[in-house]
Amino acid sequence: MAAKERRTNQDDDNIIEFPGDLDPAQFRVSGTDTKGHTERIWINFQPMHVQTMDILSAKGGPFPFRNRGDLVRHAVVREFHWLERIHKPVNSVTGALDAMNALLRDAEFRQEFTEYLGKLNKQVEAFVDEGDLPAARKLLLETLRHIETMPEGYWKTKYQKAITDKHKRLLEDLPRASLFRIGGEDEEEEYSE
Repeated sequence: MAAKERRTNQDDDNIIEFPGDLDPAQFRVSGTDTKGHTERIWINFQPMHVQTMDILSAKGGPFPFRNRGDLVRHAVVREFHWLERIHKPVNSVTGALDAMNALLRDAEFRQEFTEYLGKLNKQVEAFVDEGDLPAARKLLLETLRHIETMPEGYWKTKYQKAITDKHKRLLEDLPRASLFRIGGEDEEEEYSE
């Protein structure tokens, strides 16, 4: 029974609980410090480990990693926390690093947000300048449809608001679908009770 308890405790130690709900942003660990410094390390992996990394870090995959580096940095930080939990006290600065990473992660998200919206707005404006309003609307609607699949939270709301506020006129001028015309009828039917 003691061996079984030990195994259960070991399994529990391998799980690092994030406060609150699992936030996809917590998978992001910056590769630089606040001054832009970085250190490159080289490490060898078995080919099957690399294949697993590629599956786990694939775009559109189950986790919000952008590449292998995101996955490895995230794994190393989780390991630091786990090692500190099993051997206290460890002279460590993970608390300070976690605080710094929160700041850097937010800065990266804001930069990506600004760059993405700049590119989207530039493309929409190009379509409008060419007189191709249907293409501009299609791009906006497709973008909003993809944003709708994002997890609920700050960034989803921020993207939606920024796009709908900036392109309000284009989005308001969209033709509305009539439920009465879906069946192919040209005239609206009246319903009697």
